[in-house]
Formats: sequence, structure tokens, C-alpha cells
Amino acid sequence: MNPLTGQGKPGGHVIAVKIDNVGDAQFQQAGLNSADLVYVIQVEGGLSRYLVVFDNSNPPVRVGPVRSARQTDIPLLAPYGRVGLVYSGAISGLKPDLAAANLQTINPIQHNNLFSNGGSSPTYVHTDQIFAAFPDLAQTKDVGFRFGPEPAGGAAASTAHAKMPAAAFTFTASGAKWLVTVDGHALNTIDAGQANADNVIIQHVHVVQGKYTDHNAGHADNEVFSQTTGSGSADFYRDGKVWHGQWSKPNDNAPTSYTVGGQPMNLAPGRSWIVLQP
Repeated sequence: MNPLTGQGKPGGHVIAVKIDNVGDAQFQQAGLNSADLVYVIQVEGGLSRYLVVFDNSNPPVRVGPVRSARQTDIPLLAPYGRVGLVYSGAISGLKPDLAAANLQTINPIQHNNLFSNGGSSPTYVHTDQIFAAFPDLAQTKDVGFRFGPEPAGGAAASTAHAKMPAAAFTFTASGAKWLVTVDGHALNTIDAGQANADNVIIQHVHVVQGKYTDHNAGHADNEVFSQTTGSGSADFYRDGKVWHGQWSKPNDNAPTSYTVGGQPMNLAPGRSWIVLQP
């Protein structure tokens, strides 16, 4: 099975795409319902951005609007190996870190032909074009997710809520799916209806000041860093139920262990949204 979804074949080469989630971009998003995984990450100002993971065993899809990389992306993707990180740009301080990371960086400066609108916002990419241009990306591997029958002890849950200082998410049970609402409105993609997930993981992390400050908006914005190496509590939602447990990742390159009562938490096969909640 695909170790990222628990479905189908073993999977294929992997890319992760940074997607804007502020203002008008929330009504321009494409590709979310074709993803293997969606990470929700806090950025400066308490706002949010998505890091969306695809593998090329799925049909090609248009993805975007693509936006800039952040410090959090590097250790978060480290367990995946040398996958492609698709982003529109990065502040100057972060660029050496991205170049040194075990990632294939894919941005409009280096690969303008792969981005629509000349790489200017809103800009989109097509997954089949990315995979064709980069045939040697790392393939799907075990990064810690486990799939199977639901464990005992889950409590009934019709909704899941997650918050960041300037962003709010609600996941509403609809059969075996969870429908996504963002900042009080349904997250309706432009290509595939309302965003949905088979699993929701609310992973409680420390969010600290990042290494770099962004001056691109004409003023100083302190970037923030979500610590996904370490351990903490987590809430797991599947099949209209919730389990409360733990996450643990001993080093940047290690898989993340998700457990309930000391035992691996089985997810439902399919797409998972992981909210890195401060």
C-alpha cells in the first residue's frame, strides 16, 4: 500500500507544494482533494499556510496558488527523503538553508516554465509536469502513519476544531469524511468541491520565533517556526470519532510516531489533514 494513504499501490515519487491560505487565496485553491496529505502550518501574523503532499501514482492535478517556503518545511519534510519542494520564493536568510537541505527545490526563479502567470501570484503548477521534469525524486516511504481498523475507546465526535492566532479550522463529520471549513466559510476548491479528509490529526506543537525576519512587505515580520521534532499531545479524528494520544519524533529525519495509550493509532485509509496547532 501507499505508506502515506494506506491505499492502492506502494506509491510513487513525491512533491510537497506550499499553498497560500490568506484572503482571496482561500477562494482560489486547487488540488487539495487530490493530495495524499495536507499539513496546516502557522506563519507570521498568526495566519496559516498549507504544505500539501502528492505522489505520482495519482492522476495529474493543477495545484495552487503556490506561495513561499518557510523554515518549518525543512525538518517537517526531512523524513520523506529528497522530495520536491514547490514554492514561489523565500526570504534571503532562508535560501541557504533550503539549498543545504535534502530537498529538490522547485521555484519560478530556477524553473519558471513550470509555473503559471510567470510565477506571479496567483501562480499554479501541474503535478504531471513537475514529475516529468524531476524523475529522480524520492518515492513514498514510511514517515510514521499507520492504517487499519479503528482502535477501541474512541468517543463520538461530529466536529473537530483547531485554532491559530489569526486562523480557525472546523472539520465536520459527513459519513466517513470530514468536511473542511476555514475562517468561518466552507473551503470550496475551484476544481473538486469542498475540501475533505478521511482523517484529521491535530498535532499540538511549540511555535517559536523563527531564525529570520521577513521585510518583503515593507516592514519587519518575524517568521515563526513550528517544532515538529520532539513530542507532544495529539487528537485523532476518523469515522466520526476522536481519540486523544501522543506524537513523537526523536530527530528531524525520523518518522513521527502517533500513539494512543502507547499503541500505534490506526488511521482510516485515505487523505489526512495534519494541523500543527500551537
